[in-house]
Formats: sequence, structure tokens, C-alpha cells
Amino acid sequence: MKEFLIPEKLRHDILAGNLSKDKAAELLISLIEGSDDINTRVNSIKVLETLEFRDDRIFKTLEKYLVSDEEAILRAAAAEYIILNYLEEGITPLKWVIQHDNSPLVIQVYFKLREKFGADRFGLITDELESWKRKFASVLGISPEESSFFLDVEALFAEDKRNYEIDPTSYKYFQELTDFKGGEPWLLIQNQHVEGLNFNCYKWKFIRDNLALIHSFSKLIDLDFYINSLKKYSYKYILISIVPESLGNLIHLKKLILKRNRLEFLPLSLKKLTNLRDLDLSYNEFNEIPPLIRSLDSLKTLNLKHNKIKIIPDSFQPYLTSLESFKF
Repeated sequence: MKEFLIPEKLRHDILAGNLSKDKAAELLISLIEGSDDINTRVNSIKVLETLEFRDDRIFKTLEKYLVSDEEAILRAAAAEYIILNYLEEGITPLKWVIQHDNSPLVIQVYFKLREKFGADRFGLITDELESWKRKFASVLGISPEESSFFLDVEALFAEDKRNYEIDPTSYKYFQELTDFKGGEPWLLIQNQHVEGLNFNCYKWKFIRDNLALIHSFSKLIDLDFYINSLKKYSYKYILISIVPESLGNLIHLKKLILKRNRLEFLPLSLKKLTNLRDLDLSYNEFNEIPPLIRSLDSLKTLNLKHNKIKIIPDSFQPYLTSLESFKF
């Protein structure tokens, strides 16, 4: 493809006054419709969005790809553009997507934008969003407020997959799996609330990708050792894992294990977990004790072994000595 037809260059030419908006919009639409590269198509939509293009032709183009394109990442980009710029005109296709699109990348866009801009702006599709969330949470067996964490986890799993679909029924297996035979489950749900979470991004994704072998995995004496052995030979091992900010919605959480995630930072929402008693952050990449830990008033045990922390600040000493157990 010629250098001229690169979304970022088109944006630069518009801002520099070397290209009219109408001509740029025409070229960007041609890229969305004709490029064989998915990143070029998605970036073309993003350039249209950043430059605030808005006309009927753009809406019709994005509406078509919102409901029919095979690439979830492009449908997600189209959904964002339509929600932000054509919400009233796009009500029908947007509602259809909520009811029929099974990609977490697409559905996540709706909830992220609603969280960012407020529910009032989404009044026309609020009922459909709430209905979707209730159904999703019902299958998980938890409250709707807590279900956002699992939608975000599903979106993480979908990032490198073309046709990944939401499957809340798979999480019943996470309630049965343990690191060691007879140990605590990766996911503990009591009275429709998540009370225990052993979240390792690589291990959870590995199980989600290999559900056909789940019964074999459940028979292993040391599942943690088995998966971590495979992890050493995977290119994904070098990646830093992500813990969704929506972790903070699990306000009934009492025990949280985030070991071996290669984390450097914690989501700020962790401070919402006022019922948290046990926190395991071992085998990560922390250079210091995360300051927000001091906001966890109910915390009793803290494990920070095998990180890069060299010094415990004096300001942390009173908090740490108040714990029943601190491993460093």
C-alpha cells in the first residue's frame, strides 16, 4: 500500500493543512473497506474518531461493519465510534449487537464508555445493557456488580484470538481447580459473591484455551507446577500480566492470590476491597511495597516474597507489625 494511504500520515496531513477533511474521510473509508490489514482498518476508524469526522456516509460504513465484520477488534472500534458520535441514529444496530455479538471485546466497549461518560448518556440502550449484565452474572452465579471483572478477563483472553466468544459457563471449572490436590479453589463463590480469587493470567488463559482437557487437569496432584512448567517454554512468559481495574468491584473478596503474574503495579481499585483479609503478591516484579496496601484495613496476612523490594520504608512499619502474618 502506498505510504500516502497510512491512517497516521493522513491525520498528520490534515493537521498540517495539506489535505482537506473531505478528501481524508474518503481515503480513510477506502482503507476501512479495502485494506487487507486489520490494524490499518482499525487505525483508520480511530483517526476518523480523533479528528471528529461525522457524516452520513461514515455512519453507514461503520454500521455495516459493526454488525457484520468477522474481526471483533474492528467491530469494537466501530461500536465505540457510533456510541460516541451517532448514538441516536445507531440505536437499532447498537441494540442488535448487545443481543447477538458474543465477543467480549465488543461488549466491553459499551460498559467502558458508560463508566467513562455516565449512565445518563446511555439512556437509550441502558435497558439492554442491564439485561445483558444480569444474564451474564446469573450464569456466573454472582451479583451483576461483580460480573464486570469476568467480562474484562474474557476480553483479556480474546485479545490474540480472532473468533473468541464469551462463555461464562467455563468459570464453573475455575471453582473446581486447585493448585494442589485438595487445596483451595481458584475461584470461591459464596452467596452470589466472590470471596476467594486465585488469579494468574497465564494459568487462567491456559485453562480457558484447553477446556477439552479440563477433567485431566483436575486429576493432577500439582496443577500449578504443571502449568508453570509449560509457561517456561511459552513466548507469553515474557509478557507482564494485567489485572483488570474492575477487580475493585469484588467488594466481598476475603482472599486474593495474585502470585506469579509478573506484576509491577496493582490496580488502584484494590483499595475498595475493604473485606480483604489475605493478600498474596509473591513472585512478582514489585520494586516497592504498593502504598495502597495500607488502605486495606481488614488485611491480616500479606505475602511479598520473591519480589524486587529491597527496603521497607519506616512509614510502613506500623501497618506491617499490625498484621498477623507478613512474609517478605
